[in-house]
Amino acid sequence: MFTLTFGTVFFSLIQTSLKRGLRKSLFIAAGVLLSDTFYITIAVFGSAFITDGMHHYDHIIRITGFVFLVILGIRSIIKKEHAAQEESTPAEKKDILYALKGIMLNSINPMVLVAWLGVATYVETVNRFAFNQVLVFFSVVLATMFTTMLGICYFAGKLRHILSPENMHRLNVFSGVVFIIFALVIVWPVTGLGK
Repeated sequence: MFTLTFGTVFFSLIQTSLKRGLRKSLFIAAGVLLSDTFYITIAVFGSAFITDGMHHYDHIIRITGFVFLVILGIRSIIKKEHAAQEESTPAEKKDILYALKGIMLNSINPMVLVAWLGVATYVETVNRFAFNQVLVFFSVVLATMFTTMLGICYFAGKLRHILSPENMHRLNVFSGVVFIIFALVIVWPVTGLGK
């Protein structure tokens, strides 16, 4: 369910798969998985710190996320698409940059950590899982998420050859608007208007 929510990661996977191919989008998925693994580790081992001290960093995380998503959104909206023949000439970004993009997209949303905290608390208290059961549970969850992201990337990539530059530009604009909307949602509590 985390993977299939229509958020920034979902649209970034589709956009990258269509524009750069399956391999590049899988690096974004790997970055998301690394970020989630980090958050799960914190949720399982550091719940005391989270509940006591994490609220001090909430504003910084939200403002950083807002800036990152707005830049990503504006860049996506104004970027022009070229015909397929011209697209092979530009230099490709390094794979690590796509992985870092996945890490950033997943890490800038404070609700990701809150969600993993909720899941970790549930399996440890309600289900009374032992530590080894918790490890198996989260390993299966992460494997399922990666498989779902792989499916999203693969099936989006199948559309790559039938989309015109005009349609790709429309997708970029739509993705850019989604990024900006999520940026506003993330920063809304910081503005004080949401109270």
